[in-house]
Amino acid sequence: MDRNRKILISILALLVLSSVIAIVEISMNMQQKRGPGISLAGPAIGPGVGIVRVEGPIDMTGSSSPSLMSRGAEGIIARLNEMERSRDIRAVVVRINSPGGTVGASQEIYEKLWRLRKKNIPLIASMGEIAASGGYYVASACNYIVANHGTITGSIGVIAMSPNLKKLFEKIGIDMRVIKSGRYKDILSSFRDISPEERQLIQEIIDSSYRKFLKDVARGRAMNESDIQPIADGRVMSGETALKHKLVDMLGTFEDAVDKAREMAKLSEDAPVYDEGASSLEQILFRMQALFSGGSLMERELRLRHVENNYRLEYRCLP
Repeated sequence: MDRNRKILISILALLVLSSVIAIVEISMNMQQKRGPGISLAGPAIGPGVGIVRVEGPIDMTGSSSPSLMSRGAEGIIARLNEMERSRDIRAVVVRINSPGGTVGASQEIYEKLWRLRKKNIPLIASMGEIAASGGYYVASACNYIVANHGTITGSIGVIAMSPNLKKLFEKIGIDMRVIKSGRYKDILSSFRDISPEERQLIQEIIDSSYRKFLKDVARGRAMNESDIQPIADGRVMSGETALKHKLVDMLGTFEDAVDKAREMAKLSEDAPVYDEGASSLEQILFRMQALFSGGSLMERELRLRHVENNYRLEYRCLP
């Protein structure tokens, strides 16, 4: 009897699961008719404003969101490519809430935005709590930047760090054996001091990346590098202070940025907004993926975000 009951419960569970999947597949198909990867937040379909979100530390691949899309530079660029192909996207709001990240990833997002800008697609950056260093780098590619009064921004500079654990290793009796092909192969090693020659090599890379940062910000803001350099010393500032230094164009909210995008694209005041979204099926699959891989969603996210590399060169604000 117990065996028959278990079989019956299993059959019912499968029927319920099949019904849920059928419903969410219908929902997903309806979303796909509106355009791949773009969901609509509004009562109408037609010419409107696309939203792309740059959230958290910027790196090349990033972690996965509930939409199963990469949150890194590759995912952001893929979304921008979709917007570029869409007939309905007439302007783009880049919503930034990021302290910055790796040099290469920040540069790739900047260059993609710059190509869109040259195609006369209005780009408006909307700064959230923080849009500093690489976050500001990305924003500077846009035609117009909107920041909150209290947004933390600026931090124009480059940083590379590596802990020196030599004394700790000596204290606990750990001696690292290193076999290398060249004298600089273990540069920035944590278990020995850095030599003056190694420091100079790293400094040259830092200086080169900094010059690129300064040049691109000047290009995006239509300013002279000499006007930006006095405040491009790594300092952070509020949105209000950034406005005084002409690093942003306006103080306002995300909604103000959307309104500005409609205005620049000559759209009506009620033109639709195409924001990022995930179908119900995608959200279920994301949760199942986290469940079967072990640990909670939060633990999985933390593991993804805390993988570091001593050789990361970063445009990042480090409070």
